[in-house]
Amino acid sequence: MTFQRALVTGANGFIGAALSAALLQRGIAVRAMCRTPRKGAALAELGAQVVSGDVQDRERMTELARGCDVFFHVAAVMSGSAAYTYNVNVLGAQNAVAAASAAGCARFIHISTVAVYGFNVQGVVREEQPLQPSRHDFYALSKAYGERAVQREAARTGIALTIIRPAYVYGEGSQLWSRRLYELCRRLPMPLVDGGLGNAHPIYIGDLCDLVICAAQHPNAIGQVFNAAPDPAPTWAEFLGHYARMAGRSDRLTLPAPLLMSAAPLVTALTRLRGTPFDLAGYVRMLTHRATYSMAKAAELLDWRARTTLEEGMRRTALWLQRTSAPTQL
Repeated sequence: MTFQRALVTGANGFIGAALSAALLQRGIAVRAMCRTPRKGAALAELGAQVVSGDVQDRERMTELARGCDVFFHVAAVMSGSAAYTYNVNVLGAQNAVAAASAAGCARFIHISTVAVYGFNVQGVVREEQPLQPSRHDFYALSKAYGERAVQREAARTGIALTIIRPAYVYGEGSQLWSRRLYELCRRLPMPLVDGGLGNAHPIYIGDLCDLVICAAQHPNAIGQVFNAAPDPAPTWAEFLGHYARMAGRSDRLTLPAPLLMSAAPLVTALTRLRGTPFDLAGYVRMLTHRATYSMAKAAELLDWRARTTLEEGMRRTALWLQRTSAPTQL
């Protein structure tokens, strides 16, 4: 399937903005939905139609989706109370599918996350693995519930659905997995839990956008779920080592996993009191696990493979940081 016009929710966020730009570069008309349209000024300059909208307003999304062939649902929140994350990531996603169907969109692409598998994964993680998000991680829980909600709504309405589960999306524009990690390595010795031998899962933003657009056009993607992660996965030492070198540092800070695990129950209990729990034990397991989110399914069904090596992606990321950061040694 080829398509001419797309609606992108969350278009003023990192992934949404990059996806909108990638679509525009391919000659596809983009209606970029932003809660704050002024933040979409850069997309407007590229030729996108920047519009205001909220995932909790189904009627507004239906209006915006009319005339669009594909509905890319990227909007989500990564933090907040249980009620807030549920309203946006679950009910908002369900609203988006209903709106896409009511507006006559042919395809619905839902951006989820590998966090839905939970922190206890080991070995090769395939898409059919059960979703077991931590009960102390409202983001992961809400994204897992969100997947179920869009699958139910898609089954009810008959719209063609594809779900993409990205891992750690880095590259130009990434605040979480690029700028913050670079700043961390610039200010401190490179922090590594148990020597950084556990697996990290960085996927370059350009590759993620390419996979998402491929899935929106490929007939084999209908009704499917795809991981979006490096396969094989690098270690944390390899991943963070790139940022440390950008920062001109070679020193390391070793954090023993047992010490962190001993503090985990108290950290989780205290953060639960404020209504936004942090599963420290889960994150320690994530930082030390030996796991790879398999990309075999995308290769087999879509003939898609990531084209950007970690070295090349980090080279581009360093150039972006150099352009946008305060003067420093990169």
